[in-house]
Amino acid sequence: MKTINHQKSPFISFVTTGVLLVIATTGFVRMAYGAVLPYMRESLSLTFSQSGLLGSSMFLGYLVTVGLSGLLSLRFGAKNVILAGSCSVIAGLIGLGSATSFWPAACFMFIAGAGSAIVFTPLMSLMIAWFPDNRGLVVGLLLSGAGMGMILSGMLIPWAVASYPPSGWRTVWLAFAAFNLVTVALAAAILRNPAAVKPEQNTVNKQNWLSHSVLRKIAFLYFLVGMAYLIPILYQTAYLIGLGHSPAAAGQVFAFAGIFSIIGAPIWGYIADRLGTYPTLLLVFVWIIAGNLLPLAFPGILGFMLSSVIWGTGTGGLMALIQVAASQQVPQKYIAAVIGFISVFYAVGQMLGPGTAGLIIEHYGGFSGAYWFGAVLYAICLVVAFTLCPSKGQAKLPT
Repeated sequence: MKTINHQKSPFISFVTTGVLLVIATTGFVRMAYGAVLPYMRESLSLTFSQSGLLGSSMFLGYLVTVGLSGLLSLRFGAKNVILAGSCSVIAGLIGLGSATSFWPAACFMFIAGAGSAIVFTPLMSLMIAWFPDNRGLVVGLLLSGAGMGMILSGMLIPWAVASYPPSGWRTVWLAFAAFNLVTVALAAAILRNPAAVKPEQNTVNKQNWLSHSVLRKIAFLYFLVGMAYLIPILYQTAYLIGLGHSPAAAGQVFAFAGIFSIIGAPIWGYIADRLGTYPTLLLVFVWIIAGNLLPLAFPGILGFMLSSVIWGTGTGGLMALIQVAASQQVPQKYIAAVIGFISVFYAVGQMLGPGTAGLIIEHYGGFSGAYWFGAVLYAICLVVAFTLCPSKGQAKLPT
């Protein structure tokens, strides 16, 4: 592995700025919404249907723009798109902090969700281009920012709401907007677009990368991961309570998973930089299948706690490795476009997975059926991952 030249590629300053951007535009937007929602619903007199539609508005904004973000980077440069997306998030958060009814709040949710997607994909491509020999670690560190934002939101939102009644939730959105303003200023001062490089021989060219068989398989993997990974996040607490455990214990198990989600992606990314992307991807799929099956064999708190460690570390690792695998198939110039392309499949999987799991819980085996469903999806991923053929220069699949 090549040694990083810190004079030419300032690893610490770039990656720290990137993590702060992910905290600001993902952790304090998409991850924080659920924690702010109860207070917004009460203050704005929203129905439960309207509350759900607010989340759908944010998701729709993400889905609409995530595929375009890479193309925008090709046209305007990754840094410019990152700054524009951050400004969109700031506008959305300020609007949410001043919204007085459902429709304005829905519009600003859409803007914030769209801006979040516009930042994330170009940021990944910019960092990978700067640090190609450490792309697994870099992507893992960036993804950990979402978990950091989730934990910080869980601590800050209750305090802000209690400290600034009756509209403390407005203070939350405005404070997040202020944090975004600081991070966009840092990004403008620190980040730089990488110099263009010649395409590597093991990559595909602009004309045929969308039809590349390996990329199609990677996109399918990301779709399946999008369907599966939300199942424990959404249903673990209810599963534990349904088994007779206390809500407090269920909450502690969930928080435990959140903590491990922060460290999982960097750890697996670091391993991938040394072992190879594809062998590591296979290991993570086996790891996370075990995490889905463990509560079925050991339905006590300890079983769920160990499961949380496994899927908490594993899900972040999967997302990091899939993005790294996609980035290795195209020239540097097209990394943002290809990550945007596969992210559309991931977003569609996120849209379909929770509802499908809900139907299984209601009609086909309860919570254990949903966990089996997740394990089957990951098993399919494992089979597909075995069929992936590493490009020249990458580590080969174990034989």
